Amino acid sequence: MADQVPLLPYNVYMTEPPHLPVREAEDQGGPDFLVQAEVKEQHARGIVLQGQTCSGENVTVTLALVADGIARVLLENEESDPARIRLARDFPADECKVTITHSEGYVYLQTPSLRIEVALQPFHLTFCDADGRLLLSQNYSEVTNVRMKLTVLPFGLSKINGHRVAFHDSFTAEPDEHFFGFGEKFTDFDKRGQRITTWNIDCGGAFSERSYKNVPFVVSTRKYGVFVDTTSAVDFDMVASNTATYSIISRDSALDYYVIAGPDLKSIVTRYGSLVSFPVLPPKWSLGTWISSGFQRDSAEEVLRRARLIRKHEIPCDVLHLDCYWQRFGRWSELLWDSELFPDPAGLLAELKSMGFKVCLWMHPYIGIESEHFTRGDEKGYFLKNAQGKTYVVDIWGGFHPPVGIIDVTNPEAIAWFKELLRKPLRLGADVYKTDFGEGIPNDAVAYSGIKGEQLHNLYSLLYNDIVAQVTEEVTGHAGLVWARSTYAGGQRHAAQWSGDVNSTFPAMAATIRGGLSMAICGHAFWSHDVGGFTGHPSTELYVRWAQFGFFSPLIRAHGNSTRLPWDFGPRGLELFRTYARLRYRLLPYLYTYACIAARTSLPIMRPMVLEFPDDPSTHTMDLQYMLGEELLVAPIYNLSGERTVYLPEGSWIDYWTRETFTGPRTIRVQAPLETLPLYVRANALLPTTEPVSFTADEPFVDITVEAYLLERGTFELHDTDGLTHITAELEDSRLRISLAGAKRQLTLRLLPLAGNALVAEVLLNNTQARKEVSPEEQQPQNTWVRAEDGTILVKLSV
Repeated sequence: MADQVPLLPYNVYMTEPPHLPVREAEDQGGPDFLVQAEVKEQHARGIVLQGQTCSGENVTVTLALVADGIARVLLENEESDPARIRLARDFPADECKVTITHSEGYVYLQTPSLRIEVALQPFHLTFCDADGRLLLSQNYSEVTNVRMKLTVLPFGLSKINGHRVAFHDSFTAEPDEHFFGFGEKFTDFDKRGQRITTWNIDCGGAFSERSYKNVPFVVSTRKYGVFVDTTSAVDFDMVASNTATYSIISRDSALDYYVIAGPDLKSIVTRYGSLVSFPVLPPKWSLGTWISSGFQRDSAEEVLRRARLIRKHEIPCDVLHLDCYWQRFGRWSELLWDSELFPDPAGLLAELKSMGFKVCLWMHPYIGIESEHFTRGDEKGYFLKNAQGKTYVVDIWGGFHPPVGIIDVTNPEAIAWFKELLRKPLRLGADVYKTDFGEGIPNDAVAYSGIKGEQLHNLYSLLYNDIVAQVTEEVTGHAGLVWARSTYAGGQRHAAQWSGDVNSTFPAMAATIRGGLSMAICGHAFWSHDVGGFTGHPSTELYVRWAQFGFFSPLIRAHGNSTRLPWDFGPRGLELFRTYARLRYRLLPYLYTYACIAARTSLPIMRPMVLEFPDDPSTHTMDLQYMLGEELLVAPIYNLSGERTVYLPEGSWIDYWTRETFTGPRTIRVQAPLETLPLYVRANALLPTTEPVSFTADEPFVDITVEAYLLERGTFELHDTDGLTHITAELEDSRLRISLAGAKRQLTLRLLPLAGNALVAEVLLNNTQARKEVSPEEQQPQNTWVRAEDGTILVKLSV
């Protein structure tokens, strides 16, 4: 992580990663890297090499093609570390057929999608795609300067005073290559030129490379990805120290990384998901609006007042979030209701249920020392220990709140005890937990399982969220659903994460967009953020602009350390919040479709432009606009002026509000009044919509209307709880052809009048002519169509 900024006051970060040493002038040592190797073993999917370093030390290198398009490289000492933690799953032995060939001084491993070329002396690894195109190559040729001193770290290890401190590797960075990923990083989406450490930390905002959610996975525009399988901190020098290379430095007891190739970036994200985890599909209601009490004193009376006002103002909303103050102040997070402020929690939850609300409760994995639960946990050994074997007590609140003990998530008895604490509010009627924190694991903590604090640090958030998700599913039936702040590689199995405590400013909103896109390309599909930002109080303009961004994000929640209730931002703030909430609820069939696709493929709902248009160089550094699914281009306003540029890739694009058609590729400058989010629909899109409701249910959507932005031909595969529905619409001069098949037997298609389209005179449904009706105001029978005064064609379909 970046060094402390000069001249700023000292800032205590309890969980800084252990710093790698910097060699002094008198230290003549250096990295020990591979120079040669010989084959020791060969198996069905790869080879095992005995390697020799420049100092003569023997190491073991295992190379395998574990699945089509996925290669594993493992560098370790001659003796493996049996306690090392792996996150990648093992694929079945018959996952793919690997061809292994030998020639003088070389070994070649190949599957249909990926080829590894191994030079044995001098040692060198090269990765190519199925056509022989170079993807990735270890770099030994540009690692020294004019004095022949190393400037990066080749494939090998480094020791200080005889003790190994890291393994490392370096690769050629092509001059036009761009890099994305690493989790929720708030820096520029293109990580070229950055130095990154994958170490979860309470970063307290969106200012820097520090992040609550780190993923040691990077995707390149050259159509490969690299995943480093470790829970230890990894340093990535992405063309920062050396303009020709990038480097990986792992503090683990081995260097274990995967190279993932694909014909496109989407395939790489999906293959990475197959390696660590695909997202869990959350319930439909989680895609609705979440409105929070905010980080301020609360009571049952206030909760009911909020709920009634939400319904009175006709704001679609599914989830009420109760933040910290549902618990007793000074005893967080003991998971007990404050009996003075919430005298009848069961009655409160029942009344909220009757109004159609789900309820989310705040918690974290620490228990304050003033709670009786701390006393019991301390006696039973349920908390992480310090070096003296005592409960590790830490001040995570900076003096605002009493110190805490940290639940030991490796202790089976502690897990069982913690789960029972979690069950009680769920059994009363709560639906989901906001799993705050999880980043504060000290490096020198001692866990029940024996894992060191440094290795537990990143892993902790996965185990913590596993526990909460498991008990939530046991009680409520909702698989994998938490609302988490911290996560790590594989955290897709927890359906929701949000971006943490960012400032209430326009620059912080822009940084949040970048963080969401970096998270998305790591396959984390169900991501969100606090509408209005968390720290400070937003202006009405910022609140509305952030709400527009929020309602066109995978998940939406209004939360902050002051009010984020829409009626507290004046009549206009309330009106525009409600308008965009209703628009989101209209689009729920569209959003749920992409939620289902994400669960199957790991492809995110909020998609970086480069993920949809990887061969367009203009998208490679684009990080302030994105695609929502494949059909909608979203360009949030991130400044007070309401002005920004929008890039439209190749093809035709329709302004959602004016229906003006633009032909790309081109950049346009827009001036958007406060009520307008710049939003563009890809030509030929079919958008499934439904009438907005106050709250959602898991039942299939009814009264589906497909908005057709046809210039030629469009298709859409609608996913719903009743199955798949295939819709195709095509314009042939004055004839509209529609095909409908699958779960939905009835729906409406609304063909929007677009410039240049011929006047429709005939409609065919599944090759049968539909009857034309006279008046759009009258109730239409099925398989009929009518033209409205504005030229819109409404078709009632039934099969």
